[in-house]
Amino acid sequence: MSGKRHHWKASAACGLIALILSGCWDSKDIDNRLMVGAIGLEQPKDTSLRLWLRFPLPKATLGEAGKDFFTVSQDGLTVPDAMNKAKYKLPKALESSTARAILLDEKMAKSGINPYLEFAVRERSVPLDAIVAVVRGNMERIFTSPNPTGELSGIYTKLFFEPYSGGTPRKNKTMLWEVYAKLYNPLHANLIPLLSEGTLNSFIFAGNAILINGKIVGELNKSESLMYEIFTHRFHDAEMALMNRSDVRIVHNHNRIATSFEGDTPVISIDCSLITTLIDSSQSLHQKIPQIVEDLKAELTELSRSMFEKTQKQGADVFGFGNHFRSRLQPSQYAKWPEMFKKARINVEFHIDMRNTGLQFLER
Repeated sequence: MSGKRHHWKASAACGLIALILSGCWDSKDIDNRLMVGAIGLEQPKDTSLRLWLRFPLPKATLGEAGKDFFTVSQDGLTVPDAMNKAKYKLPKALESSTARAILLDEKMAKSGINPYLEFAVRERSVPLDAIVAVVRGNMERIFTSPNPTGELSGIYTKLFFEPYSGGTPRKNKTMLWEVYAKLYNPLHANLIPLLSEGTLNSFIFAGNAILINGKIVGELNKSESLMYEIFTHRFHDAEMALMNRSDVRIVHNHNRIATSFEGDTPVISIDCSLITTLIDSSQSLHQKIPQIVEDLKAELTELSRSMFEKTQKQGADVFGFGNHFRSRLQPSQYAKWPEMFKKARINVEFHIDMRNTGLQFLER
């Protein structure tokens, strides 16, 4: 009996020693890590790649200049190569899993973004929900200038697109996993937000870049971007539609998309229902509600025509219509969809419900 007790005590002692000795001895304390807020990638003339990293700083470590961030740039052959070289400049461990945004230089995006984003998906070193955007302007200024509203690095870019903050339906919030998935899906092309360098602020939303095989081939303006959001069920919140004689707010939309083949020609029919409210109208022109509705239909129809003309010309199905035809195509035909989309017949019909029309003046 005493032998069993002795064995039990020995086992308990070994267990306590194991608990004491166990632990993540190879881990690095958070105080010894530099959290990446935003990543920038550009292609200068004298090197194949330049990496920009922006780190937020806690208040306790603010420098003499009072900046709440600091920036590091590093040239390299690839993104992992540049990141490894950047570590030689840093006093603490580089932590890229905290990145909230990846900004791509427009010149690089025109030559192809595939090799520059693959590292993030293969290594899982950057969150797959990080915001991706194309930048037109000076990448150095964007990464070295303080954010006007004081948000931490990376958070400013994320808030710029988020629906619960600065996001609007015209701003196309695009995440890393979406971009990477569409790079290898011939039935669905990429549409990535395009930001231009600002003067008083970090950047300004300029439209959306159309990509085929990872390369920029065209651009949608802000108004055409709104139509994209409506037709792809990405519309959120409310958006103003400004016309010559009245201002209308679109508060809700619903689409019914029907697809078919007529011979070898894809036919895409979109039935779009919109709920709108009247914000302002020109009383001097004695506008009537039916006329305002017709004016809005005409404007939306023209924007749709312009948008589809741009995308079909390049064979860029940024709407994902090809996924509706997936079951009617052989896998060997998927790669031919961009050419088929160029010849597709797209019909759009709008149904507009105008609400909140307010008082109407009686005619004498």
